[in-house]
Amino acid sequence: MGRERRAAVGAELMRDRTALVERIVAEVHAEVPAYRALHGSQLAEVRAITAWLVTRSLELWVAGETRLAAEDVERLRGIGRTRAADGRSIGAVVRAHRVGSVAAIRLISAYAGDRLETADVFALSELWMTSIDQISEGLSAGHAETARRMDADLERARRTFLDDLLIGRQASRGAIRDRARTLGITPPDPAVLVVAEPVSTGDPSPVTVSNALELVARLEPAAADPLSTTRSGRVVLLSSPDDADRAARALDGRAWRGCVSAPRPLTDVSSAYRLADGALETAPPHAFGSGGLLGEADACVLALLNGGPVTPDAVRRAVLGPLLTESNAHLLETLRAYFREGAATSAAESLHVHAQTLRYRLRRARELTGHDPHRPWSRFVLETACAIAP
Repeated sequence: MGRERRAAVGAELMRDRTALVERIVAEVHAEVPAYRALHGSQLAEVRAITAWLVTRSLELWVAGETRLAAEDVERLRGIGRTRAADGRSIGAVVRAHRVGSVAAIRLISAYAGDRLETADVFALSELWMTSIDQISEGLSAGHAETARRMDADLERARRTFLDDLLIGRQASRGAIRDRARTLGITPPDPAVLVVAEPVSTGDPSPVTVSNALELVARLEPAAADPLSTTRSGRVVLLSSPDDADRAARALDGRAWRGCVSAPRPLTDVSSAYRLADGALETAPPHAFGSGGLLGEADACVLALLNGGPVTPDAVRRAVLGPLLTESNAHLLETLRAYFREGAATSAAESLHVHAQTLRYRLRRARELTGHDPHRPWSRFVLETACAIAP
C-alpha cells in the first residue's frame, strides 16, 4: 500500500479518534488496578496523552517511520516527571502504556484490517512495539529524575526539622506534630539523641550528610522514623528509645565515638543536644571506653565540671538513678563507704558487713547505674554524683 492509501486510512481513524481513545482508556482502566482509582481531571489527562500518542503513531506510520522522534521521547520524560510528582508508581504507568499500545494495535487492525495489506499491519505493529520501548525508557527516566529530586527535597526538609528541634525553634508539641504531619513522618517521641564524630585517624575529611545517612541505614530502625543531620562536624541522629542499642552498635567505637542521651520528649531535644555536644568537646579520651560511647550520666558530670546547662540535682538523678530510691539506699551507702575508705575490705568493716556482701552490693550498683566503681572514669562519675548533697 502506498503512502496515499495509508494517509486515507489514517485520516479515517483520526475522524473517529475520540471513540478509539475511549476504548483504549477503558481497557487501561480495566486492566491496570492503579488506574481504576483515577477520576475527573486525572482521566481527562490520560485521554489527552492517549490521543497524542495515537495521533503521533498514525502520523509516523503514514510517513513510513519506525520509531518516535526525539521530541516525542522528551515529552514522555516530562510525563514521567509529572507522574512521579503525583506519587504514581512508575510500574503502573509503564504497564498502562503497554496495555494501551496493545489495545490500539488490536483496535486499529480490527477497524481497517480489511483495507490494509499485511506489510502495512506489520509496519504499524513494528512502530508501536518500538515505541513501547521508547515510551518505557522515557517515562522511567523522567520519573527517576523527579523521584531523586523529591527524595533529596524531603531529606533536606527532614534535616531542617531536626536542626530546628536541636536549637529549640520548635518549642511546642502542637507545632512539632503539625510539621511532622506535613513531612509525612512519625518521629519518635520520646526520643534518644545520638551525637557522634569520627575517631581521629589523621584523615581531615569533613563529616557529610552521606555519613549521617549511612549511620541511619546501619541503624536499621525498628520503630518510628529516625531523623539525621550534621552540625559542627558531627552527625546527629534522633531515634526511638527502642533503637538506642542499635544506635550504639551502628557507631562502632573503632570508627566513631559519640554520646547517647536518655529518652526525652521532642520538646526537650535541644537540651539533650547541648549536653551531648558539650560532652564530646570536653570528655577525656579514656571516658569513651572500648565502645566509644558516653551516656547521659557522663554528659551531665562533664557539664557540671565545665559550667554547662545542668543542675547538681540533675547530675545526681542521671548518674545514681535507681540508687536514690528507698529500697536501694543501702547500695548508695555502700558506694559512699567504698569511695571514702578506698578499699572493699575497709569499707565492709566500716559498714559492719561481710566483704562478700559489700562486693555483691557494688556489683548491684554497677548493674543499676551502668557504671563500674572499679574503673577509673566510671568511678569518677559515680564519686562526683555521690559527693553532691544531700
